[in-house]
Amino acid sequence: MTTAITRRQLIASGFKAGVGLAALYQLPGFARPILAVSANSQTESSQRFQAAYQRLDEFIVRHMNETGAPGMTLALADRDGLLRSSQYGFADVKAGIKVQPETLFEIGSISKSFVAIALLQLADESKLDLNKPVKNYLPWLKIDSTYTPFTTHHLLSHTAGLSGVPLLMRVATTTLRVGFEPGTKWLYSNIGYVLLGFLLESLEQRPFAEIMRRRVLDPLGMSQSVPVISAAIRDRTAIGYGPLKIDRPFPPHGKLAEAPWVDVAEAAGSIAATATDMGNYLRMLLNHGVGPKGRVLSDKAFELLTKPVIKAAFRGEEASYAYGLWVSDKDSHTLLRHTGGMVAFSSAMYADTTDGLAAFASVNASLYGGYRPVAVARYALQLLSAAAKDKELPAPPPPPPASDKIANVTDYVGTFTASDGGKLVLTSEGDKLLLQYAGAAIILEQAAPELFFVKHPDWDLFLLGFSRLQGKVAEAFHGARWWTNERYSGPKTFQYPSEWNAYAGHFQSDSPWYESTRLVIRKGQLLVEGLQPLEAIEPRVFRVPGQGVDVDRVVFDTIVDGRAMRASYSGIEFFRALTP
Repeated sequence: MTTAITRRQLIASGFKAGVGLAALYQLPGFARPILAVSANSQTESSQRFQAAYQRLDEFIVRHMNETGAPGMTLALADRDGLLRSSQYGFADVKAGIKVQPETLFEIGSISKSFVAIALLQLADESKLDLNKPVKNYLPWLKIDSTYTPFTTHHLLSHTAGLSGVPLLMRVATTTLRVGFEPGTKWLYSNIGYVLLGFLLESLEQRPFAEIMRRRVLDPLGMSQSVPVISAAIRDRTAIGYGPLKIDRPFPPHGKLAEAPWVDVAEAAGSIAATATDMGNYLRMLLNHGVGPKGRVLSDKAFELLTKPVIKAAFRGEEASYAYGLWVSDKDSHTLLRHTGGMVAFSSAMYADTTDGLAAFASVNASLYGGYRPVAVARYALQLLSAAAKDKELPAPPPPPPASDKIANVTDYVGTFTASDGGKLVLTSEGDKLLLQYAGAAIILEQAAPELFFVKHPDWDLFLLGFSRLQGKVAEAFHGARWWTNERYSGPKTFQYPSEWNAYAGHFQSDSPWYESTRLVIRKGQLLVEGLQPLEAIEPRVFRVPGQGVDVDRVVFDTIVDGRAMRASYSGIEFFRALTP
């Protein structure tokens, strides 16, 4: 499968959200039942949608095999409530336990709109001014800024100018840099929503979990769901899975393992829910703030919740961000959307407020390429809409292209030479690109334009990449290694400050959200994962160039025997690992 990798994802590929412990199995080819349980809540409606349900189930069977997802929970709803709850695959593969309707799944950043609901209630009660500086409510905040103070409105809409890197609650008490004038740009910021959790506690003078239970979950009838993820719910929650090898690029259909359990009290993504309960939440969105027990948000508050604030693409599609929700008008339909990614869960939600139909899907795994079950939620909504209007049901999305089929394969074929005389030889067979190495031909799989997975233990720490001159491939690189061919014209030796040698190496975080990263020096540049350059701005301090914002810093310290033992990335600490 070919995917585009954004600049944010390149940084995240090193200082990234973490997963994985001991190997259990390789999911592709693992024999598993797909539809574990299904229940239709509206008998009359279920007859109308029966063909749509069958087609959706067939697509999910295919989709889970294509992605390697171990289990999935799904909720479909209309304005009257839950239409269907269906579960697929396993909550625990090793024990053979299937996903059940009562199984909890972590919904990730879909939690953000729940936080927004609680804050809008407080605004309605005149206990919160959305346009007042947050520091007025949280005087302990340490802010490094030359700009206008940010407000609750800015935090809710990701326009406060805060970093997009940190999630952890402990970072909120450190000095937070503001990288642009609040309200002028959009930068998705988990730490902003962590601050909103502190704001709720300050205003209500009670624990965040209690506030969310009383103000949102209970009024929505979400009695099986929980406001914060803790060990107390572990036996009710699906086991999460992630890459077996957490310290290197994860290829399509790579081996999975059980991920570590992580307590999450951060407001940016703390909710675990059942599919049935999520049906109640979807119903509230479709009814403009009215839940199964009555109104949860006033008309004014719901309008604020869903009012576009700033243009922000949703997974490449034109959209705007409101308060904890992406909003878009497409073909005269208003869509509310969000996704969620946790250490070992991936979720997606689509709600069409014009048709009054919605879908939520969650998978108990963190999979290749920043996976979210968007394709499932989107296709479910398309099927429901067609069935509701007695139209022909749409065909399922096409299978993803095979990752080992390279459209322009001959562009990369040839011999590349390193400064020490070492050779990199690439050949092709049909549309497959092969690396000739140690007497074997290794088939490469495309990760992104000009970037490839090499499934060999000598090569899998980094992606193999290529760059072009005048449209022709002229260079190849892998970590610190660099090769050129006859098309290359330019310098072959590069100068850089000798102290940078202390910063290269393998670093690990104590948080499974961020796991590990490798820094290398190539062509006189310090690079994260061999891909993302860092720019020096003062001794031991670097920034990420070309992002359009200047908010994040990488700081190295504790030099021992010529090696930095610690690196801090916007408040997230990494420590040197004495491994390759």
